[in-house]
Amino acid sequence: MSAAAGHLLDVRDLRTQFVTEEGLVRAVDGVTFEVGKGEIVGLVGESGCGKSVTNLSILGLLPKPQGRIAGGSVTFDGRELVGLSERELRAIRGNQIAMIFQDPMTSLNPYLRVEEQLAEVGQLHLGLTRRQAVARAVALLDRVGIPEAEVRIKSYPHEFSGGMRQRAMIAMALLCDPELLIADEPTTALDVTIQAQILELLKELRDERGMAIILITHDLGVVAGMCDRVMVMYAGRIVEEASTADLYASPTHPYTKALLESVPRLDEHGHARLQSIEGLPPRLDRGAFDACTFAPRCDLARDACRVAEPPLETFADGRRRRCVLPPEEVA
Repeated sequence: MSAAAGHLLDVRDLRTQFVTEEGLVRAVDGVTFEVGKGEIVGLVGESGCGKSVTNLSILGLLPKPQGRIAGGSVTFDGRELVGLSERELRAIRGNQIAMIFQDPMTSLNPYLRVEEQLAEVGQLHLGLTRRQAVARAVALLDRVGIPEAEVRIKSYPHEFSGGMRQRAMIAMALLCDPELLIADEPTTALDVTIQAQILELLKELRDERGMAIILITHDLGVVAGMCDRVMVMYAGRIVEEASTADLYASPTHPYTKALLESVPRLDEHGHARLQSIEGLPPRLDRGAFDACTFAPRCDLARDACRVAEPPLETFADGRRRRCVLPPEEVA
């Protein structure tokens, strides 16, 4: 569907590849999804499954010359992004699509005060004067919960705590009032209390501004309380997608079920043993897959799983899954 149908972002059959010394890595292999206006969508999966690369592809931030989009379409608000020049993409980044990166300490320049880094965004993208840009930055730092923002903005990043650096990154991402915010592991390395504050802040900002959010994480607990819909990735592909409530109540893909069983539950009595997923994800530099990528690690795998890659089916309720097993056998 297009933006006219209510979708802000429409990704179709996205394929991203990296040329390495060991071969061609198919990091994203035929990913399709949409994000509606004001919607929070979770993208989950093990490390290396393609979550971050998918979103770096959307923004055109792949490392060159190794990385390239080999096929597919990315439409944002009705405009095709694949094939745009660097100058055209730069005008969209920050203004309409913003991203919070995994590690705020490495995302902020340690040699520059926070004031200089935030003010630069307002000056470059919004055409503000230095004074106007600083005033806007101070207002946003105050909004994201940094006390004495007019004083703390003159600090260097190392003078901020981890939680404050993450808040500063959120403020930077919001400077141009984007329509879509991509949050890549926004609570990594933060303690539980600060995690909760950051996630609550993101939800409040979504409600205030009506922006859509793509939340990239491996933490299923974060997704449960944050997202409207969840997409599960494995080996560069989406293997299941459903509303958050449906996914947690009845996972229909063995990988999703295994992920959920590896997380502690508050409603479990006694000392139930956590389940682990045996084995490792497949290497993505071994050519196209001719079987289910999860079959070698799946307790429910059959012969049919090892002879053909199952298609991604879409059901009447909008749920999608990539598995030959009937849903009731998985749940």
